[in-house]
Amino acid sequence: MSRRHRGRYRAPMQTPSYTLALEPHPDYLRAHVTGPEDTVEVSIAYWSEIAAACHAGGVRRLLVVEELAGRAAPSEMAEVVDGLLQLGFRDIVVAYVDATEDASLLVAAEIRVQQHGVVGRVFRREDEAVRWLLADRDRPGPAV
Repeated sequence: MSRRHRGRYRAPMQTPSYTLALEPHPDYLRAHVTGPEDTVEVSIAYWSEIAAACHAGGVRRLLVVEELAGRAAPSEMAEVVDGLLQLGFRDIVVAYVDATEDASLLVAAEIRVQQHGVVGRVFRREDEAVRWLLADRDRPGPAV
């Protein structure tokens, strides 16, 4: 079952455009985001929706597959990561897939969230992300 949402985050000038599909799996929630642009506003908006769904459903493992057109600006990475930390992802194991983003930017984001207590990794391929997410269900951290 898939639920689709339009972005609800209200920027001062416009509403970010993206589509978010949430698909529950037995051991994790899959969130698939698509859209015409990769901006701070879009990222914070869809991560906010994902956080609300995770907290409401007691999700402990999360797979996020991002397919947004374009690339995020390196200068905006810290703002997006800070937003993620404020949304309460410290209690959720996160596997994040983005096949088009700059690899060094993804690694920097991964290191930053891990330094702040989030159990998460970035991947280029979804199958690798799922394998990591489910590899050790007894790993230390928030997942039970």
